[in-house]
Amino acid sequence: MSESLHEGLQHFVAKWYAREPEMQFAEVFVPASEKLLFHVWGALLHELKHTLFELSDQHVTEIKTAWWADEFQRLSNGQPRHPITQALPDISIPWTSLAAGLFSVIEASAIRAGNTEQAIGNLLPFASALMEIEDSLFDAKAASPKEIFAVHCLLHRLPNGLSAEDQAGIPMHLMARHSVSAAQLPDIGRNGLLQDWAAELSSALPDKTAGTLFRSARTRFDRARLKNLLAGKGFAAPSAPMNLWHAWRAAVTVSG
Repeated sequence: MSESLHEGLQHFVAKWYAREPEMQFAEVFVPASEKLLFHVWGALLHELKHTLFELSDQHVTEIKTAWWADEFQRLSNGQPRHPITQALPDISIPWTSLAAGLFSVIEASAIRAGNTEQAIGNLLPFASALMEIEDSLFDAKAASPKEIFAVHCLLHRLPNGLSAEDQAGIPMHLMARHSVSAAQLPDIGRNGLLQDWAAELSSALPDKTAGTLFRSARTRFDRARLKNLLAGKGFAAPSAPMNLWHAWRAAVTVSG
């Protein structure tokens, strides 16, 4: 890897770790030979989630989504341009299916989900493509359930997404249950609604363990966040010792 490509990649890895600092604890248990892939994949997922869910201008979201879709087409043809995609291993991967998954999220976002099942279902085409690629890249022992990533995306959007146009994807039935309007949702003090949302997301997480250390660790961190929401603790981050324990348990589960 050239020095300029390495510097470019590290920039995006730093952005990912700033957004998901707990994943640095998972890196502790990643073999040295797999650390580059761990960094590259984490940085790529961060850029995709940022593009789809965290831009304030829908027009910009659509433009960036189209750019990434084109980049995955170029990647499948062996002509990537981005520092992240240039660092991906050169193996046979269905990158074009991921491009289609990106557009499915854009299309689904036009209509607010009526319930949790629909909110998760809207993300499943994207999640399915991503989990298939992730499992292939990391040579997973077992397939990771696509619902795991769909739930992760919805949880990932809290709390910042509450002020977005779709209020972090929280479905209408919860807003009706708590008599909360879209304008009121950014008030994160409404723990009753957030506890119900956390309960439904927790119930939607499959019991099946993810097939990779990356996904197993990410899911354990997500379960810890959901547990805090259920307990009425809001968005308080788990302590460093707890994050290390979750990362270790993920490593033991996958290796076992």
